[in-house]
Amino acid sequence: MPFLYSILFPNEDIERFVTALKDRGEAAPDADSVVEQTKATVGSLTRAIQIGAYFEMGLGFHLSGTHATEHTHRSQAIYVARFQKLPKPMLLSVTLYVNNEGEKAYGLSEVAPLTVVRGYGVPIALFAASLFLARRRNPPGATA
Repeated sequence: MPFLYSILFPNEDIERFVTALKDRGEAAPDADSVVEQTKATVGSLTRAIQIGAYFEMGLGFHLSGTHATEHTHRSQAIYVARFQKLPKPMLLSVTLYVNNEGEKAYGLSEVAPLTVVRGYGVPIALFAASLFLARRRNPPGATA
């Protein structure tokens, strides 16, 4: 469901970040250093196809009681990405962290293919097993 939501309602900050990696737009001021470091290391992004998304909300408490609670929001998009200086495509995670004061931080990391397979494989396998068991329980032509 998060993947479908991310396709229908993409995160504008992550989209802007990816567009800046492709040299097709300006990065946000808080993302500029990450974009420039990435381009210097692996070149510009030549192709990106989104294949996954993840969203998380968090709440932090300071045990000393001197600070207010801290709300954090993490949005993550996973892409099959190709960079100019890399010979093969890779799975790339673009993560945006936002706190309750509106401060933003961006992160880029390579994703292990097994993580994506596990993320999609387990729900698909469970769905297939439930279909199999449902068909087995009510054979065609049987009356209930």
